[in-house]
Amino acid sequence: MKKSNRGPQERTLGAKAYASMAKVEGLRLSKESAARLERTKGLSPEKRRAEVLRAYGADAPKRK
Repeated sequence: MKKSNRGPQERTLGAKAYASMAKVEGLRLSKESAARLERTKGLSPEKRRAEVLRAYGADAPKRK
């Protein structure tokens, strides 16, 4: 198995991995979050992150 050369700050959690973890933790998406996830399917990680930040009122992404 190939190891990632990315540092922990550069890794992006995919939708499937997040859904699996959320299920184990007992978390559920709100209707708005589920709609946003569906709407942003296929976008780059940067664009999806920007959508989430916009939804929660963050001023600007802290990553480059």
